[in-house]
Amino acid sequence: MKSEGVNILDISTQVPTVQYDLSIDNLRKLFKELHIYNYMVVTIGEKPIGLVYKDKVMKTMNKNLIAGDIARIKTRLRVLTLNEENLADLIDILPLQKEHIILVDKKGHYLGVLNYEVLIHYILSKKEKKLPIIQQIKSSFGKEYYLVVFGLKNIKPFREKYGMSKEEGIYKLLYEDIADFFNIEVSCTPESGEMWVYSSEPPRKGDIKEIIKEFHKEFSLLYGDIEPVNVYGMSIDLSLVKSQEEFESTLKELRNRAKRIEGSVFIIHGERPMLILVEPKDFKIIKTIKNKILNDFDTIVSAVRKAEKDIWEYILYDMFKEFSYFELFYIINEKGLQISNNIINPKVDYFVATGRKGSDRSEKPYYEMTLKEGYYISDIYLSQATDEFCMTVAKRFNYNGKTYILAGDINFKEIHKLVKKYTETVKV
Repeated sequence: MKSEGVNILDISTQVPTVQYDLSIDNLRKLFKELHIYNYMVVTIGEKPIGLVYKDKVMKTMNKNLIAGDIARIKTRLRVLTLNEENLADLIDILPLQKEHIILVDKKGHYLGVLNYEVLIHYILSKKEKKLPIIQQIKSSFGKEYYLVVFGLKNIKPFREKYGMSKEEGIYKLLYEDIADFFNIEVSCTPESGEMWVYSSEPPRKGDIKEIIKEFHKEFSLLYGDIEPVNVYGMSIDLSLVKSQEEFESTLKELRNRAKRIEGSVFIIHGERPMLILVEPKDFKIIKTIKNKILNDFDTIVSAVRKAEKDIWEYILYDMFKEFSYFELFYIINEKGLQISNNIINPKVDYFVATGRKGSDRSEKPYYEMTLKEGYYISDIYLSQATDEFCMTVAKRFNYNGKTYILAGDINFKEIHKLVKKYTETVKV
């Protein structure tokens, strides 16, 4: 059955018009009288040329201006009728900034204003219609929504051994695992082979890990004799995204980062991006490595506490000889103020920001936790000092009746080296 056509005038808004040469004083009075309107249409005769906004009128101090002087020019569109299944395509006509469009008849006379949010609401109100995911994303910039993305990497060896049909099969495995956990529509992007989920809730770390673990388990049962295909993924907090350009840039950056890291990884975008590393076969190893790091850090703290305060930085610099996997150390006091410079490992061959004495670290996640619990070891996150993923470990200690915290960062590449070294020497 063919769907009924929708005349876009039916979903437009009727907004009062004002003439181009109306004075600012009269325009201000009109907005006060018609207080429910935030903008009006400026016309020359019956033909609209743009919109004039209440906030700008109220702020304008120059009484010699007229409505046309402060009008914002808008796109004009002749009224047309569209089938409901094609209505979502109209969104692409509207500018990315979600500006209003003025509707006109064949003669160019004003008929109404088409509003982006109203159009979105109308499409979503049709239960039988689903707004394409890319349009849902566009409508959610600056709002509390999330895009969750999954894909497969190092797929080429698998394809060469098993062929395209088997490759499609493992993509289907991942798709079904994602669909089972999220219980909402999963959209596939053929050009990238990725699966996208649009959600009003942020992804939970536990669910992300379970999805990837389940995929690895199923893959190993089916293809245990080949190097495993790894999963990469990311979530983007759309409330932090302001434009299509920024969205595409963020997506590209996170995708590239995830693909560069070995194994199955998922990056949680936000004010402080976090990394989830999921290698089911290495779970026991990772736990053991964390214990090793904490034990090594106890040794470092003990060496600092036994030394005079004015040589702490020299002691920490010497610690790199024995514990070379750390990239930097620094010390903060009980108020969260850094009392040492960043002591950087001399073997580090990449840029590290030089943190200074006096920097306030009291807002850092580890500060309050370390004061309360005595120690802290973080998840893997994106370092502001290096723009690389790293892990922070911190420990509280007392010296001459005062409380201090030693913090150290470990680059993610060094964590991989620790795992590799451990698996070569210890049978788990």
